[in-house]
Amino acid sequence: MRLRIRPRLGTFGRLTRSVMRRVADPRWVAALLFTLALFAFSACATLEPTPEQQSARAAWDSCPKSANLALASIAADGLIRFRAVSSPSGARALAECLRMMGVPSTLAVAAAP
Repeated sequence: MRLRIRPRLGTFGRLTRSVMRRVADPRWVAALLFTLALFAFSACATLEPTPEQQSARAAWDSCPKSANLALASIAADGLIRFRAVSSPSGARALAECLRMMGVPSTLAVAAAP
């Protein structure tokens, strides 16, 4: 009786050789380093709020709000999105105050639980 050896399932051996050949290629290493540097610089560029966001936040903090209104988000262009949790009470006065400050805003009414 002769012992049979099954062929390998998968391509891990071929994949490893292919990756090792690419790592040895200086163009591939340069492209990889460039891509990593690009990701690192693009991540650092978005850490601080824009001037529009800063002025929108200052306007939000200075306007009177009722307890059921909450800030949802401030877009990069300064658009304030706020939500009314239980009822839209006070939302009109807040939107008017933000409009007088020169800040655009939108309201989203959340469904009651």
